[in-house]
Amino acid sequence: MGQINGLHHVTAFASDPQANLDFFRTVLGLRFVKRTVRFDIPEEIYHFYYGDEVGSAGSIVTFFPVTDMPEGSVGKGQLSAAGLVIPDGSVEYWTDRLGEHDVEYTVEERFDEAAISFTDPDGTPFELVTGESDIEAWGDGPVPAEHGIQGLHSVTVHSNDPAGSFRALETMDWNRVGRHDEPQAGDRVRFQAPGDSRGAEFVDVLIRPNAPQGVMGTGTFLHVAFDAGEKWEQREWSERFRDADLITTSRKDRDYFWSMYFTEPGGSIFEFATTGPGVTLDEDVSELGENLRVPDWLDVDIEYIDEQLPDITVD
Repeated sequence: MGQINGLHHVTAFASDPQANLDFFRTVLGLRFVKRTVRFDIPEEIYHFYYGDEVGSAGSIVTFFPVTDMPEGSVGKGQLSAAGLVIPDGSVEYWTDRLGEHDVEYTVEERFDEAAISFTDPDGTPFELVTGESDIEAWGDGPVPAEHGIQGLHSVTVHSNDPAGSFRALETMDWNRVGRHDEPQAGDRVRFQAPGDSRGAEFVDVLIRPNAPQGVMGTGTFLHVAFDAGEKWEQREWSERFRDADLITTSRKDRDYFWSMYFTEPGGSIFEFATTGPGVTLDEDVSELGENLRVPDWLDVDIEYIDEQLPDITVD
């Protein structure tokens, strides 16, 4: 059996597709690498992917912009933040940049890292965390490469059942590596991917027993995906999860990867996805994100779908 070496992507809900595009491209400087649809209701909902130059596994943040979805609230039983790697020495650059774009933020130190916490236009919580990554920042956007985002750093699981969340991560062979006490806020227990992965390698389990329950909606995360390698490795992991009473779904074809899911005992949805084939499956690297893409197997009229979806402008 292979290793689940790190995070693959995170997915959240947004309300306004244009505001989402403008924030993640213009403010955070990520590359818009895929414009597709939610496959079960393609006439109504986009699926946007942001990442590094080629949309590498471990760099990807995706959104379903749902214009008529109620606003959610972040709380127990779901992901409460996604962290993105920035280089050491870039904190001042990013606090200045967020301030220039009227984005409120806080800065704290934990696990010998600086974490800049902020929310996107829908209130979805993100962090820019200093660290190391094998993923290179995209150099052709509005953020200079020396300060650019280098993929995912971590996710925070705000758990209803911390012991159960620990068990799920231990079943994945992730290692408990630290604990950070947050005054008046609870505890944060960190797990790290096995092996020599660098970047996209941490899960923090947040223990706040008296916090309110989360409510799914715009401004909240749907799931975190872990990189499970090849399809045969994914199948073996599914068997291992089932043996641990973590019941997985059947395999889903997401065109750019294959996915299985389970809900961990603390309430968050964990996806384990194949590394590829990747977002360059149906577009040249130079053209990523420029056109609406729909998989051939969906058997729909792409021109009709394009007309039904909200208009967006990608400069």
